[in-house]
Formats: sequence, C-alpha cells, structure tokens
Amino acid sequence: MKLETIVFYPIPTVSLENILENSDQHSFQINPVTSHPGQLMFDLSSDSLLGVGGFKTAHAAQLVLTPPAPVGLRSLPRHDVVMKRPYYKPSDPVAQSKSEIRFNCYVLSQEVEKLFHEANVLYWAKSLMQMTYQFIDHAVNTYTIPPPFDIPCLRFVEAGLALAYTQTPIATKATSSSSTRMTSAYLLEEKIICDGVFTKFIHNVDCSPLLDPGEDGYNIAEFLCFMQHVQYIKTKGLAYIADYQGTSLPDSTVGRGKDIFGEGNLEIGVKLFETEHVCNAFCEWPGFGLKPFKDGSEALMDL
Repeated sequence: MKLETIVFYPIPTVSLENILENSDQHSFQINPVTSHPGQLMFDLSSDSLLGVGGFKTAHAAQLVLTPPAPVGLRSLPRHDVVMKRPYYKPSDPVAQSKSEIRFNCYVLSQEVEKLFHEANVLYWAKSLMQMTYQFIDHAVNTYTIPPPFDIPCLRFVEAGLALAYTQTPIATKATSSSSTRMTSAYLLEEKIICDGVFTKFIHNVDCSPLLDPGEDGYNIAEFLCFMQHVQYIKTKGLAYIADYQGTSLPDSTVGRGKDIFGEGNLEIGVKLFETEHVCNAFCEWPGFGLKPFKDGSEALMDL
C-alpha cells in the first residue's frame, strides 16, 4: 500500500453560458480556493486493478481529506475512489506480447497534460448535461400538457484531479529555503457501488442505443439519444455527449460519458449525426419542439 500527500481539485459543474462567455472558464482549471489537502492510499499491483481501458488503467484507492467535505465525494473519513492513470502500449510488437499486464507510464509532464485533458472532458460533459436538463425543465414547465413519460434522473460520477507535491530543500551560504514541485498526478472518480449491471448505453462512434427494445435500460438509452439530439441542436452541431455507460441507483443513474474533446472520441460521429440519429418518443413529444432531421435542415422549432 502506498500513501501520498495530495491536493484534490474537484471538477465543478459550470453553466455552458458561463463557459462560453468567460475565457478563463473555457477549460477546467485547478482552483486553490476549492481545493482540499489530504492523502491518497493505493496499491498499483494487479490485485487492486479494477479495469483497463483503451488509454487508462483504473485502480482501487482511498481518499482522505482534511477536513472532509459536507456531502458527496470526499465526505467520508475514507472515501473509496477509482484512481485512473494514462498509459501507452509498447510500439514494438515483440515487447508488447511479452508485457501482457505491463502498462507503460508517461513522463510526468505528458501524464499531467493527458489528465487535464480527461478532466476537461468531464468538465464540458457535466455542463452539457446541465444545459440539457434546463432545456427539459423549461419545456415541461411551460407546455400545456405534461409528457406521457417520466424523465430519467441522470448524473455523471463526481471526479477531480489529485496532485502530489514534495518540498526540496535549497541551501545557500546566506539562507536556507525549499521549493515545491509536483511528483505525481491522478484522476480520481467516485466509485460506483451497486448490485445492478454496469451497462454501455451508447457507443462513442454511434448515436443509437446499444440495447435492444425490451432489454433493461433501453428506456435510458433512448433518453440519452434524445439528450444527444438536444445537445447537437443547442450547440449548433458542434458537440454532444457520447460513449454513455453506467448503472442504476435508487435515486438516479450514475455514469460516465465523453464528448468530442476526449481522447478516443471520433469527430466523424458529430458530422454524421443528422443522417444516423433516429428520433424516438422523447424527441417526438411536442413540448420539446424537436423535429426529425431532413436534408441537413435545422431540427428545432422556435423555442
């Protein structure tokens, strides 16, 4: 077990309007005002490995902050989290075949750059989801007839960057001091604990449900496709969240998703959205004012 002293920087939810209007909020930035000092306990052995994605490894870890936050991630004395780090595979096929469970780490400067990139993905995704629910709430509250379906309550996992620092003494003839330097960086995510199935609802290169009608979670998948429709229209065809995956909890469905800013996401999906998206019952409810795409025309009534 390894123990590191860290500073935790949570990824906030910022309105899309503020992100677009303020240049200092165009991307995720670490904010000392909202940071939390603490410790991170983890084990990098294969025993604590939770999974391996195309770009990152995921290990079980525990986060201890002083003082704990009042609610949410960081609120427990020892909060179970998922610790993620980027990796790369050996370019030599022979070396790759000999390192089945070996993951090559980047140098710190590259690792930090990639982790900030991942944090920015979630930063924008949370903003896009908030914008979508504001659109839904406005439509439901102003339309004369309530929708004939329930609105699923969805959210992304809470997450943030954990940066570890060390102080190096600097001695001169006249005085002694120290300098602080970063030694490691990690992406920490809320650990989803449930008895249900972790489901991939929509692929990152597609805009239709991965589930079949009648399967558990198909209604959520259709709702997520509808959310993509709204996001595509509201951003004038620039972005929507894809690669939805998660699980159902008593009060909400918790999951992870990415948009076009993330590594592993394909811009071609955005370009083909109008030809591949199929409207469903959520899209077709008159209160939302959405139209099916036709000949590349804008698919939104006056709102």
